[in-house]
Amino acid sequence: MPRRSKEVSHQRREISADIERDDDIGDTTRARLGQEAYDLYVQQQCCGGLNFGYFYAGSPVIAYDGEPHPTYSMGRFASSSVPGCRAPHVWLGEGRSLYDATGAGFALLRFDASVAVEAIVDAARRRCLPLAVVDIADEPAQALYARKLALVRPDQHVAWRGDAAPTDPLGLIDLVRGASLCA
Repeated sequence: MPRRSKEVSHQRREISADIERDDDIGDTTRARLGQEAYDLYVQQQCCGGLNFGYFYAGSPVIAYDGEPHPTYSMGRFASSSVPGCRAPHVWLGEGRSLYDATGAGFALLRFDASVAVEAIVDAARRRCLPLAVVDIADEPAQALYARKLALVRPDQHVAWRGDAAPTDPLGLIDLVRGASLCA
């Protein structure tokens, strides 16, 4: 039985008869048990880590850069642009969601408009990989992503990131589309 399930079972079995008392001891017992139940169940019901903190470790279709993933927890998560992590969400101008702006295909997020991306765009076009370039001029978003470029997959996970186009953009596109698995 997983640890959390054991804790829930134990908490349910170990309810003191003091919970029924109509005095300060009963009030204290109910408050303590309520907090314990909340602490146990909130992880299961409000599982931000499960929904937003999941990351791919060791995937053959992600270009890892050596930076470690954040610690995983079912209940909490830390936004991270480390390849394999879900792309951190930001609100763009006029209340537009980054996830809406990336569209249904791959998206190349560019946090510095002076960075040349033509080589990546051309490589994607040569391989018929749908790719949208999304320019983001937002300092908090730039800080959150920690790089000038981030390639985001259709499932909203970071496939690659860097401060300039890679030396082999066609190789990057082949990697993230899984072509290297067939070679």
